[in-house]
Amino acid sequence: MNNIDQLCLSTTVFGPETPDISLEEMLRRVASAGYRYIELSRKQHNLSGRAKFIKETGLKVWSIHGTLADTAASPDEKLRRAAVEEEFKRIDDAASFAPCPYVVHYVDRHLDPAYGHSFRKSISELHRHARDAGLILAVETAPYKPLQNERYPDSAEIAAFVRSFAAPDLGMTVDINHSNINEPLPVVCDNCNGLIVNVHISDNHGEWEDHLPPGQGIIPLAETFAALRRNGYAGPCNLEFHAPSAPDSQYLKEIKQDVERQLSWG
Repeated sequence: MNNIDQLCLSTTVFGPETPDISLEEMLRRVASAGYRYIELSRKQHNLSGRAKFIKETGLKVWSIHGTLADTAASPDEKLRRAAVEEEFKRIDDAASFAPCPYVVHYVDRHLDPAYGHSFRKSISELHRHARDAGLILAVETAPYKPLQNERYPDSAEIAAFVRSFAAPDLGMTVDINHSNINEPLPVVCDNCNGLIVNVHISDNHGEWEDHLPPGQGIIPLAETFAALRRNGYAGPCNLEFHAPSAPDSQYLKEIKQDVERQLSWG
């Protein structure tokens, strides 16, 4: 992957498909707003069936978000295996866009080490399947949710987990909206040095996941993205914010211009 000073937009900004807004309509708006790269979110399905249309828009799929269930860390082998088998199907559906990062959540957020052993087994299986499909499995940094999760796996833990596989096609997605709530972002970037193959960029006010457009919270975008670059990330600035409603092309264009200004790319 080369150092790409471009923006990428996750289709999560539109939410799930509805009768009023199909993935095709989403992508028309994204292309019209001037973006070149997209991440296909976990809310979009039947990916391989859209490959021809995506190519026709001139957009390039930078990354694809998986839908891995929390039961991928379950000590119950039946539940764990069902989660992995379901993810195999999405990986197969995503193979037509290879090579690109394929994002899965780090779902070992339990005190019982049995969950960690199960999750490691799941990632081993998913890594082999993704590798065979030509995809780079990218384990995402976890959100800080003390009222929902038993524990918070920090970036150092997740990076050590990924490094333990010693595999060039297994890396990390750094989600700055997840990580800044409980860790300094420069430290997160340093912890993940050499592993970062994808990023999720959005903003918050430092208390919980707001998924705001960059510049609407407290995260210093330019400094954070520079830290990601220093630690080996060589892809586009991948925006994964939530919009109040399905945004039109003008809204997306204004966000693009504002982020480029923050990054001094405009």
